Amino acid sequence: MKNLIIALAITIMSIVLSPQYIFAEDDEKVTKLKGLCEKGNGTACFRIGERYRIVEQDPKSAIPYFIKACDGNYYTGCTHAGILIQNQGLQYSKQWKQAAKLYQKSCDADSDRACFNLGSLKYREGRQKASAKYYKKACDLGNQQACHNFEKVTN
Repeated sequence: MKNLIIALAITIMSIVLSPQYIFAEDDEKVTKLKGLCEKGNGTACFRIGERYRIVEQDPKSAIPYFIKACDGNYYTGCTHAGILIQNQGLQYSKQWKQAAKLYQKSCDADSDRACFNLGSLKYREGRQKASAKYYKKACDLGNQQACHNFEKVTN
């Protein structure tokens, strides 16, 4: 009986963990979103990026879609791409420089989260004056953590 239960458990696990069940298939809606994204629809690109980031748990595949969303002026895409790219690099790396550019684009469009992230990136680079500028902007946009950080770096 014990061997039967173990064999059954192994069979179920192999079915559940097989590659065809790990990744969601592209359904009609996803195919349509990908088509819209290819035509420059920033919202569609962002939604595909979110699918890869959340459902597929594949941030590397999500990044190009977030960048396309950013290029289509869907600024949350800039912030998401910045976060994922920054996490791939180290301080002063090309990834951090690319993340800073993405955060900057979104911050210029008044995204408090992007301004906060840019302030945090500058702070980690040892650039307190620059970090204060971005924390202040994020604070002015309503980000309470940025207000706290602004006070911390300016006092």
